[in-house]
Amino acid sequence: MTPALKTAYAAIGLVVGIAGLSIDAWVIFPPLLAQGRGPLDVLVYYWTYFTHLTNLGLVLVYLAALVSWRGLGWFRRPQAQLSMAGFITLVMLLYHFMLAPYYQMEGALQVATILLHYVSPLLYLVWWTLCASHGTMRFRDLPVMLLPGILYVVWVLVRGLWAHEYPYDILNPDKLGYGGVAIGVGIIFVAVSIFCLLLIWLDGRLRPAAIAR
Repeated sequence: MTPALKTAYAAIGLVVGIAGLSIDAWVIFPPLLAQGRGPLDVLVYYWTYFTHLTNLGLVLVYLAALVSWRGLGWFRRPQAQLSMAGFITLVMLLYHFMLAPYYQMEGALQVATILLHYVSPLLYLVWWTLCASHGTMRFRDLPVMLLPGILYVVWVLVRGLWAHEYPYDILNPDKLGYGGVAIGVGIIFVAVSIFCLLLIWLDGRLRPAAIAR
């Protein structure tokens, strides 16, 4: 893919991600504010959802590909880009098989849901395959790639101790107990690890011919 096409693709991915997050915020914020919750409280609540954080990660990867800001350096690393691919795959598959059959979305919420759970993940996986640098990943990089997910679980549980509010039942110790949460999180991390290991293997198959030699 030519540099111009890579730039255009990253710009499209950026717009899709921002649109999905913005529409979802536009739907979520008003009802919560109407309940008397403060804007900061609602904003923090919004970012407890893994779907939102992962899509934000994709937006930052695209932005890092478009601009040379030093602060975005981590999102240019192969480990970060592959990690985002693994987590957004989890978001897409969990929603499709475990949540979509039980929810009927309408209007703007349906648009945001499709953008964040289907369009954005598929766009990113294609971007990672065609536009990212390949050939440097190793299986020993897996712990680094899982680190964002570990930090997310810690963030949700620590906030939950104070707010008594959890974005997903699987992370709610008030319902499942910490043992149940540990089992659920363990299963999810096994799934993400499998996704990432497959992507590491694919990364090796996609490496440039010069590196392969």
